[in-house]
Amino acid sequence: MALPLVFLFLVGWWLDYSELPHKADVIVVLGGYEVSRPLYGAELFRDGYAPEVWVSRVRVRESLRLLRGLGIEVLNEDEIAVEVLKKKGVPAASIRRYGNGAISTIEVGLSLAAELGPGQKNILVVTSRYHARRARLILRGVLKGRAVTVVASPYEGFSRYWWRDQDLAKAAILEICKTAFYFLGGRFVSNA
Repeated sequence: MALPLVFLFLVGWWLDYSELPHKADVIVVLGGYEVSRPLYGAELFRDGYAPEVWVSRVRVRESLRLLRGLGIEVLNEDEIAVEVLKKKGVPAASIRRYGNGAISTIEVGLSLAAELGPGQKNILVVTSRYHARRARLILRGVLKGRAVTVVASPYEGFSRYWWRDQDLAKAAILEICKTAFYFLGGRFVSNA
């Protein structure tokens, strides 16, 4: 009985991760329908942490394609991020979209590596607290030779007692599986 309880606590501790923000060449807001990420990215921009905010173009999910086929216009997650950034005061000229239909954190990192210029060595990445540790692991591996700092948005609720909240429990379980998959050598990369 004690072992499962220890596991629950350890997962909560492992997921509770963020680094402190510092000045960077670019802020990268990772995808996901978490509006908290671009909200924090805009705050970091306004506070002068970097002169640009980058947003990855992510795959349009099949449910959005179906809705668009019905004439119902729904923004994709990267389009939502750009709109949030603009509404929170980031000038359009300071927002850069990159990549083409990323389906995973590793693909976001590969796209980012291909588009970063030689002078862009310090990258400040914004994501969710539960995703920050795995994002750091992946992006530091892909973006070798660059300083990658991963910060968690404070606008998103988190608890080490993740099993008490349905949304956080889903995210925690999925994050555990994705991390195990990554450590076992698994990589999701689209054919695009």
